[in-house]
Amino acid sequence: MLGYVALTGEKGRKIMLEQTEVMGLPLVRAQVPGMGGRHEKRLARRVERAARRLREAGVRRVLTGPDFPYWDLLEAQGLGGVDPGPMCQAMAAPLALAALEGGVCPPERAVVALRGGRVSRPFFQAAVALCARVRGVEVRAPGGGAELADYLRREYGLPVLERERPDLIVEFSPITSEPEGGPAMVLHGPSLRLLGLTLRPAMPVPDGFAPLPLTAALWETGCLPQPPEVVPEGKKMTWGVFLGRKGP
Repeated sequence: MLGYVALTGEKGRKIMLEQTEVMGLPLVRAQVPGMGGRHEKRLARRVERAARRLREAGVRRVLTGPDFPYWDLLEAQGLGGVDPGPMCQAMAAPLALAALEGGVCPPERAVVALRGGRVSRPFFQAAVALCARVRGVEVRAPGGGAELADYLRREYGLPVLERERPDLIVEFSPITSEPEGGPAMVLHGPSLRLLGLTLRPAMPVPDGFAPLPLTAALWETGCLPQPPEVVPEGKKMTWGVFLGRKGP
């Protein structure tokens, strides 16, 4: 069950829970009234109560607005966010190409390093997809990296470079050594680094949501009719609220 904490910024005391739907994604929305400033402590207590009610309703992960300031209160009640990492890893090749084309280096002249602890399915798919677009690929993964490099050489004839300084690094999981080379795109952990890019649905995103976690929730539940689009971070992609309430 997925929840949504909406800070209404309106007067009132009552926290409302209701079943809603956003872009085909069912949610339990908690509407939290109140304002910050001198009423900050009162608002924080309401957020804590809303988190407790969501947990009691079976919610374990929640969506919020951009720059939501009360994640510590949600986590204390056992609620977590939606991790965009798996979606970003599945979109690693389009993200890498967009970063190259955005000014890092023309793809046809670029060497891209793929790094991580093991060759996962997204790691493998990114390597194959990049073969036709870049000059060379560096594969560095203790688990399956050598086998993948041999496969790319054999199947695609692409130089799998190990000593050349890469123009872009794409990191799928934590690595022990500091990466050397061009900018690093980090696709794991709580602090993703997408080098000024982000992912959005092709359709408008409703106001009041942090766009990347919402896109990830839509992607993992199959609510996106087509893959998310790679766009510059901060590009305006919202056209009003599109929340449909279920029931009377």
